[in-house]
Amino acid sequence: MENKVFGTLNYDGGWCKKEIITFWKKDCEVKINVSAYENEEPNKEQMDSYIKFKNEIDKFSEVTLKKLKEYMSEIEDDIKVYCNIPRISENIFDYVTIKEILFIENGSFGIMCDCKWDSHGIAVLCTKTSVEVGMQDIVWLES
Repeated sequence: MENKVFGTLNYDGGWCKKEIITFWKKDCEVKINVSAYENEEPNKEQMDSYIKFKNEIDKFSEVTLKKLKEYMSEIEDDIKVYCNIPRISENIFDYVTIKEILFIENGSFGIMCDCKWDSHGIAVLCTKTSVEVGMQDIVWLES
């Protein structure tokens, strides 16, 4: 599908494409996933959210990185035990890899990540009013 905002998308459980972004001070290849059925196009909220994300990527990167570090600090003991390390390094990418950015029907989006301490991964959920970090369930509950 060709979309006026997202560009060329292929259907894979949602409308998807690969994109290289600079996020958390690193160039990352991520999957952009627009939550929709195969017979649906991205809705206005998803397109507006993607435009805002692209236009304000530096701000989103800074805010979400801060929230991720706070979250990791809160569960630091669990991370150290699971990863069998004495302390957590400052390099987030030692533990977390961005895999996908999921644009949800209501205009929120989730930054879906693999992490070394949880086989299910974690997510950073960005709504119109807040940023929350937790297990990936926080994004699925939002949609």
